[in-house]
Amino acid sequence: MNIPRVAEKSTQWWAAIAGSIGFCAVGLLFAPGLLSRQPTPVPEAVAEEAPVAALIHEPTPAAAFDQPVRKDSPSQGASTMVPAAHAFDCMISANEMIQIGSPMLGVIESIRVERSDYVEARQVLATLESSVEEAAVRVAQARADRTVELESTRVSQKLGRKRRSRAVDLYEGKSMSLDLREEIETEAQLAELGVAQAKENHRLAALQLQQAQATLARRTIRSPISGFVVERLMSPGEVVDEETILTIAQIDPLRVEVILPTHLFGSVAPGDSVEIVPEAPLDQPRIAQVAIVDRVLDAASGTFGVRLLLPNPERDLPGGLRCLARLLPGDTGPSAEDQAVAESHVAR
Repeated sequence: MNIPRVAEKSTQWWAAIAGSIGFCAVGLLFAPGLLSRQPTPVPEAVAEEAPVAALIHEPTPAAAFDQPVRKDSPSQGASTMVPAAHAFDCMISANEMIQIGSPMLGVIESIRVERSDYVEARQVLATLESSVEEAAVRVAQARADRTVELESTRVSQKLGRKRRSRAVDLYEGKSMSLDLREEIETEAQLAELGVAQAKENHRLAALQLQQAQATLARRTIRSPISGFVVERLMSPGEVVDEETILTIAQIDPLRVEVILPTHLFGSVAPGDSVEIVPEAPLDQPRIAQVAIVDRVLDAASGTFGVRLLLPNPERDLPGGLRCLARLLPGDTGPSAEDQAVAESHVAR
Protein backbone atom coordinates (compact mmCIF):
# COMPACT_ATOMS: atom_id res chain seq x y z
CA MET A 1 0.00 0.00 0.00
CA ASN A 2 1.35 3.35 -1.11
CA ILE A 3 0.83 5.67 1.85
CA PRO A 4 1.98 8.93 0.12
CA ARG A 5 -0.55 8.42 -2.75
CA VAL A 6 -3.41 7.87 -0.29
CA ALA A 7 -2.48 11.02 1.61
CA GLU A 8 -2.46 13.06 -1.63
CA LYS A 9 -6.00 11.91 -2.59
CA SER A 10 -7.24 12.64 0.93
CA THR A 11 -5.90 16.19 0.64
CA GLN A 12 -7.72 16.73 -2.67
CA TRP A 13 -11.03 15.53 -1.18
CA TRP A 14 -10.74 17.89 1.77
CA ALA A 15 -9.96 20.81 -0.62
CA ALA A 16 -13.10 20.06 -2.69
CA ILE A 17 -15.27 19.89 0.43
CA ALA A 18 -13.87 23.21 1.68
CA GLY A 19 -14.59 24.91 -1.70
CA SER A 20 -18.19 23.66 -1.68
CA ILE A 21 -18.72 24.93 1.85
CA GLY A 22 -17.34 28.39 0.85
CA PHE A 23 -19.59 28.61 -2.22
CA CYS A 24 -22.67 27.77 -0.11
CA ALA A 25 -21.70 30.42 2.44
CA VAL A 26 -21.45 33.11 -0.27
CA GLY A 27 -24.85 32.03 -1.69
CA LEU A 28 -26.49 32.31 1.71
CA LEU A 29 -25.00 35.81 2.11
CA PHE A 30 -26.53 37.25 -1.12
CA ALA A 31 -29.71 35.17 -1.30
CA PRO A 32 -31.99 37.59 0.70
CA GLY A 33 -31.27 40.55 -1.64
CA LEU A 34 -31.83 38.51 -4.78
CA LEU A 35 -35.10 37.11 -3.48
CA SER A 36 -36.43 40.55 -2.50
CA ARG A 37 -35.85 42.11 -5.99
CA GLN A 38 -39.06 42.41 -8.09
CA PRO A 39 -39.04 42.06 -11.87
CA THR A 40 -39.34 45.34 -13.87
CA PRO A 41 -42.90 45.66 -15.25
CA VAL A 42 -43.15 45.87 -19.04
CA PRO A 43 -45.45 48.69 -20.28
CA GLU A 44 -48.50 47.54 -22.13
CA ALA A 45 -47.60 49.81 -25.06
CA VAL A 46 -44.30 47.90 -25.41
CA ALA A 47 -45.64 44.46 -24.56
CA GLU A 48 -48.43 44.78 -27.13
CA GLU A 49 -47.33 46.69 -30.20
CA ALA A 50 -49.89 48.96 -31.79
CA PRO A 51 -50.90 48.16 -35.35
CA VAL A 52 -48.82 49.85 -37.99
CA ALA A 53 -51.93 51.39 -39.54
CA ALA A 54 -52.82 53.05 -36.24
CA LEU A 55 -49.35 54.57 -36.03
CA ILE A 56 -49.77 55.99 -39.51
CA HIS A 57 -53.40 57.11 -39.48
CA GLU A 58 -53.96 58.21 -35.91
CA PRO A 59 -51.63 61.20 -35.36
CA THR A 60 -50.56 61.90 -31.81
CA PRO A 61 -52.25 65.16 -30.75
CA ALA A 62 -50.41 67.89 -28.92
CA ALA A 63 -50.54 67.95 -25.13
CA ALA A 64 -53.17 70.66 -25.16
CA PHE A 65 -55.45 68.43 -27.23
CA ASP A 66 -54.99 65.09 -25.44
CA GLN A 67 -58.29 65.35 -23.57
CA PRO A 68 -61.72 65.21 -25.20
CA VAL A 69 -63.29 68.61 -25.83
CA ARG A 70 -66.81 69.35 -24.67
CA LYS A 71 -68.69 71.65 -26.99
CA ASP A 72 -72.00 73.18 -26.03
CA SER A 73 -74.21 73.66 -29.07
CA PRO A 74 -77.16 76.05 -28.59
CA SER A 75 -78.96 74.46 -31.50
CA GLN A 76 -78.69 70.95 -30.04
CA GLY A 77 -79.25 71.98 -26.43
CA ALA A 78 -76.75 69.42 -25.14
CA SER A 79 -73.02 68.86 -24.90
CA THR A 80 -71.24 66.41 -27.16
CA MET A 81 -67.99 64.71 -26.30
CA VAL A 82 -65.60 64.23 -29.20
CA PRO A 83 -62.99 61.60 -28.33
CA ALA A 84 -59.35 62.39 -28.98
CA ALA A 85 -59.04 59.08 -30.85
CA HIS A 86 -60.85 60.62 -33.82
CA ALA A 87 -58.68 63.76 -34.01
CA PHE A 88 -56.51 64.36 -37.05
CA ASP A 89 -53.86 66.96 -37.73
CA CYS A 90 -54.92 69.80 -40.01
CA MET A 91 -53.77 73.21 -41.21
CA ILE A 92 -55.78 76.44 -41.34
CA SER A 93 -54.90 78.82 -44.17
CA ALA A 94 -56.41 81.66 -46.14
CA ASN A 95 -59.14 80.58 -48.52
CA GLU A 96 -57.70 82.72 -51.30
CA MET A 97 -54.27 84.34 -51.66
CA ILE A 98 -54.35 86.77 -54.60
CA GLN A 99 -51.45 88.70 -56.06
CA ILE A 100 -52.66 92.04 -57.39
CA GLY A 101 -50.89 93.48 -60.42
CA SER A 102 -51.61 95.92 -63.24
CA PRO A 103 -53.38 94.98 -66.49
CA MET A 104 -51.15 97.39 -68.42
CA LEU A 105 -47.80 99.13 -68.35
CA GLY A 106 -47.79 102.34 -66.38
CA VAL A 107 -46.37 104.45 -63.59
CA ILE A 108 -47.94 104.02 -60.17
CA GLU A 109 -49.54 107.29 -59.12
CA SER A 110 -50.85 106.25 -55.69
CA ILE A 111 -51.30 103.22 -53.44
CA ARG A 112 -54.16 103.70 -51.01
CA VAL A 113 -53.65 100.74 -48.64
CA GLU A 114 -50.92 99.44 -46.38
CA ARG A 115 -50.01 96.03 -45.02
CA SER A 116 -52.60 94.54 -42.62
CA ASP A 117 -55.34 96.87 -43.89
CA TYR A 118 -58.72 95.27 -44.47
CA VAL A 119 -60.20 95.94 -47.91
CA GLU A 120 -63.64 95.30 -49.33
CA ALA A 121 -64.32 93.83 -52.74
CA ARG A 122 -64.14 96.47 -55.53
CA GLN A 123 -62.30 98.88 -53.24
CA VAL A 124 -59.66 101.03 -54.96
CA LEU A 125 -56.17 99.80 -54.09
CA ALA A 126 -53.93 101.82 -56.42
CA THR A 127 -54.04 104.12 -59.43
CA LEU A 128 -51.73 104.56 -62.40
CA GLU A 129 -50.82 107.85 -64.09
CA SER A 130 -53.69 108.43 -66.56
CA SER A 131 -53.53 111.95 -68.04
CA VAL A 132 -53.56 110.64 -71.64
CA GLU A 133 -56.53 108.37 -70.97
CA GLU A 134 -58.46 111.16 -69.26
CA ALA A 135 -57.92 113.40 -72.30
CA ALA A 136 -59.14 110.62 -74.61
CA VAL A 137 -62.30 110.33 -72.51
CA ARG A 138 -62.96 114.05 -72.83
CA VAL A 139 -62.57 113.92 -76.63
CA ALA A 140 -64.86 110.90 -76.89
CA GLN A 141 -67.38 112.57 -74.63
CA ALA A 142 -67.44 115.67 -76.88
CA ARG A 143 -68.00 113.52 -79.97
CA ALA A 144 -70.78 111.60 -78.28
CA ASP A 145 -72.50 114.81 -77.24
CA ARG A 146 -72.29 116.37 -80.70
CA THR A 147 -75.72 116.42 -82.41
CA VAL A 148 -75.19 119.07 -85.18
CA GLU A 149 -74.63 116.48 -87.89
CA LEU A 150 -77.77 114.59 -86.97
CA GLU A 151 -79.89 117.74 -86.85
CA SER A 152 -78.59 119.02 -90.23
CA THR A 153 -79.36 115.74 -91.95
CA ARG A 154 -82.85 115.76 -90.51
CA VAL A 155 -83.42 119.25 -91.99
CA SER A 156 -82.22 117.98 -95.37
CA GLN A 157 -84.54 115.01 -94.97
CA LYS A 158 -87.58 117.26 -94.45
CA LEU A 159 -86.66 119.42 -97.45
CA GLY A 160 -86.19 116.40 -99.66
CA ARG A 161 -89.59 115.01 -98.72
CA LYS A 162 -91.31 118.33 -99.58
CA ARG A 163 -89.52 118.63 -102.95
CA ARG A 164 -90.41 115.05 -103.80
CA SER A 165 -94.07 115.68 -103.00
CA ARG A 166 -94.15 118.80 -105.22
CA ALA A 167 -92.32 116.97 -108.00
CA VAL A 168 -94.96 114.27 -108.02
CA ASP A 169 -97.71 116.85 -108.36
CA LEU A 170 -95.90 118.71 -111.14
CA TYR A 171 -95.10 115.51 -113.01
CA GLU A 172 -98.71 114.39 -112.88
CA GLY A 173 -99.75 117.86 -114.16
CA LYS A 174 -97.39 117.47 -117.11
CA SER A 175 -95.38 120.46 -115.84
CA MET A 176 -92.11 118.57 -115.05
CA SER A 177 -90.00 116.21 -117.01
CA LEU A 178 -89.29 112.68 -115.89
CA ASP A 179 -85.57 113.32 -115.55
CA LEU A 180 -86.09 116.23 -113.13
CA ARG A 181 -88.55 114.22 -111.05
CA GLU A 182 -86.09 111.30 -110.72
CA GLU A 183 -83.33 113.73 -109.74
CA ILE A 184 -85.49 115.20 -106.95
CA GLU A 185 -86.46 111.73 -105.70
CA THR A 186 -82.78 110.70 -105.64
CA GLU A 187 -81.89 113.74 -103.56
CA ALA A 188 -84.70 112.88 -101.14
CA GLN A 189 -83.39 109.33 -100.79
CA LEU A 190 -79.85 110.61 -100.16
CA ALA A 191 -81.25 112.86 -97.43
CA GLU A 192 -82.87 109.79 -95.82
CA LEU A 193 -79.55 107.92 -95.97
CA GLY A 194 -77.77 110.95 -94.51
CA VAL A 195 -80.00 110.80 -91.44
CA ALA A 196 -79.27 107.07 -91.02
CA GLN A 197 -75.54 107.70 -91.38
CA ALA A 198 -75.67 110.50 -88.81
CA LYS A 199 -77.43 108.19 -86.36
CA GLU A 200 -74.79 105.52 -86.96
CA ASN A 201 -71.98 108.01 -86.38
CA HIS A 202 -73.62 109.13 -83.15
CA ARG A 203 -73.86 105.50 -81.97
CA LEU A 204 -70.20 104.86 -82.83
CA ALA A 205 -69.22 107.99 -80.90
CA ALA A 206 -71.05 106.62 -77.85
CA LEU A 207 -69.20 103.29 -78.21
CA GLN A 208 -65.86 105.09 -78.53
CA LEU A 209 -66.70 106.93 -75.31
CA GLN A 210 -67.31 103.61 -73.56
CA GLN A 211 -64.00 102.29 -74.88
CA ALA A 212 -62.12 105.36 -73.62
CA GLN A 213 -63.81 105.08 -70.23
CA ALA A 214 -62.90 101.37 -70.01
CA THR A 215 -59.29 102.17 -70.85
CA LEU A 216 -59.27 104.81 -68.13
CA ALA A 217 -60.88 102.41 -65.65
CA ARG A 218 -58.01 99.96 -66.20
CA ARG A 219 -55.69 102.56 -64.73
CA THR A 220 -57.54 102.12 -61.42
CA ILE A 221 -56.70 98.86 -59.64
CA ARG A 222 -59.47 97.44 -57.44
CA SER A 223 -59.60 94.49 -55.07
CA PRO A 224 -61.37 91.41 -56.48
CA ILE A 225 -62.10 90.03 -52.99
CA SER A 226 -62.57 91.15 -49.40
CA GLY A 227 -59.56 90.41 -47.23
CA PHE A 228 -56.38 91.67 -45.60
CA VAL A 229 -53.35 93.11 -47.33
CA VAL A 230 -50.50 90.68 -46.69
CA GLU A 231 -47.72 92.39 -48.66
CA ARG A 232 -47.10 95.70 -50.37
CA LEU A 233 -44.28 95.23 -52.85
CA MET A 234 -44.19 98.51 -54.82
CA SER A 235 -44.44 102.26 -54.19
CA PRO A 236 -45.74 105.30 -56.08
CA GLY A 237 -43.47 106.38 -58.91
CA GLU A 238 -42.39 102.86 -59.88
CA VAL A 239 -43.13 101.45 -63.32
CA VAL A 240 -45.35 98.36 -63.21
CA ASP A 241 -45.91 95.83 -65.99
CA GLU A 242 -46.27 92.23 -64.82
CA GLU A 243 -45.02 92.71 -61.27
CA THR A 244 -47.12 92.16 -58.16
CA ILE A 245 -48.12 95.33 -56.38
CA LEU A 246 -50.08 93.88 -53.45
CA THR A 247 -50.98 90.47 -52.02
CA ILE A 248 -54.42 90.05 -50.46
CA ALA A 249 -55.60 87.10 -48.34
CA GLN A 250 -59.24 86.15 -47.91
CA ILE A 251 -59.85 84.76 -44.40
CA ASP A 252 -63.64 84.57 -44.39
CA PRO A 253 -64.10 81.72 -44.85
CA LEU A 254 -60.84 80.02 -43.97
CA ARG A 255 -59.56 76.92 -45.72
CA VAL A 256 -58.76 73.83 -43.63
CA GLU A 257 -56.81 70.94 -45.13
CA VAL A 258 -57.13 67.55 -43.39
CA ILE A 259 -55.51 64.20 -44.17
CA LEU A 260 -57.72 61.24 -43.24
CA PRO A 261 -56.96 57.50 -43.28
CA THR A 262 -58.29 55.36 -46.09
CA HIS A 263 -60.71 53.41 -43.89
CA LEU A 264 -62.74 56.62 -43.44
CA PHE A 265 -63.20 57.09 -47.17
CA GLY A 266 -66.92 57.24 -47.88
CA SER A 267 -67.85 58.38 -44.37
CA VAL A 268 -67.12 62.06 -45.11
CA ALA A 269 -69.06 63.90 -47.80
CA PRO A 270 -69.40 67.56 -48.87
CA GLY A 271 -71.70 69.38 -46.48
CA ASP A 272 -70.75 67.32 -43.40
CA SER A 273 -69.78 69.15 -40.21
CA VAL A 274 -66.34 68.72 -38.62
CA GLU A 275 -65.12 70.24 -35.37
CA ILE A 276 -61.91 72.26 -35.65
CA VAL A 277 -59.74 73.08 -32.64
CA PRO A 278 -56.96 75.58 -33.51
CA GLU A 279 -53.71 75.63 -31.60
CA ALA A 280 -53.41 77.71 -28.43
CA PRO A 281 -54.15 80.40 -27.53
CA LEU A 282 -57.01 80.43 -30.06
CA ASP A 283 -58.11 76.91 -29.15
CA GLN A 284 -61.84 77.58 -29.10
CA PRO A 285 -63.66 74.75 -30.93
CA ARG A 286 -65.36 75.78 -34.18
CA ILE A 287 -67.51 74.01 -36.73
CA ALA A 288 -66.37 73.75 -40.36
CA GLN A 289 -68.13 72.32 -43.40
CA VAL A 290 -66.65 69.76 -45.77
CA ALA A 291 -66.19 71.36 -49.19
CA ILE A 292 -64.04 68.90 -51.17
CA VAL A 293 -63.22 65.21 -50.72
CA ASP A 294 -60.38 63.87 -52.86
CA ARG A 295 -61.47 61.08 -55.20
CA VAL A 296 -57.96 59.68 -55.55
CA LEU A 297 -56.38 57.90 -52.59
CA ASP A 298 -52.68 57.94 -51.73
CA ALA A 299 -51.72 54.27 -51.73
CA ALA A 300 -48.25 54.92 -50.28
CA SER A 301 -49.54 56.48 -47.04
CA GLY A 302 -53.04 55.05 -47.04
CA THR A 303 -54.66 58.47 -46.78
CA PHE A 304 -56.80 60.94 -48.71
CA GLY A 305 -57.30 64.68 -48.48
CA VAL A 306 -60.35 66.65 -47.37
CA ARG A 307 -60.86 70.40 -47.67
CA LEU A 308 -63.07 72.22 -45.17
CA LEU A 309 -64.41 75.77 -45.15
CA LEU A 310 -64.40 77.42 -41.74
CA PRO A 311 -66.65 80.50 -41.37
CA ASN A 312 -64.80 83.44 -39.85
CA PRO A 313 -67.23 86.39 -39.97
CA GLU A 314 -65.51 88.24 -37.13
CA ARG A 315 -62.12 87.74 -38.81
CA ASP A 316 -60.64 86.97 -35.39
CA LEU A 317 -58.96 83.74 -36.48
CA PRO A 318 -55.85 84.23 -38.65
CA GLY A 319 -54.56 81.89 -41.30
CA GLY A 320 -51.43 79.79 -40.88
CA LEU A 321 -52.46 77.88 -37.72
CA ARG A 322 -52.09 74.20 -36.93
CA CYS A 323 -55.26 72.55 -35.72
CA LEU A 324 -57.01 69.30 -34.94
CA ALA A 325 -60.05 68.08 -36.84
CA ARG A 326 -62.47 65.92 -34.91
CA LEU A 327 -65.19 64.04 -36.70
CA LEU A 328 -68.50 64.72 -34.99
CA PRO A 329 -70.63 61.85 -33.67
CA GLY A 330 -72.27 60.10 -36.56
CA ASP A 331 -69.38 60.89 -38.92
CA THR A 332 -66.68 58.78 -37.23
CA GLY A 333 -67.18 55.58 -39.15
CA PRO A 334 -68.45 54.48 -42.54
CA SER A 335 -71.71 52.65 -43.04
CA ALA A 336 -71.86 49.24 -44.70
CA GLU A 337 -72.66 50.82 -48.06
CA ASP A 338 -69.92 53.43 -47.71
CA GLN A 339 -67.47 50.72 -46.66
CA ALA A 340 -68.27 48.78 -49.83
CA VAL A 341 -67.68 51.90 -51.92
CA ALA A 342 -64.36 52.51 -50.14
CA GLU A 343 -63.24 48.93 -50.72
CA SER A 344 -64.10 49.18 -54.39
CA HIS A 345 -62.00 52.36 -54.70
CA VAL A 346 -59.10 50.72 -52.89
CA ALA A 347 -59.38 47.69 -55.17
CA ARG A 348 -59.09 49.92 -58.22
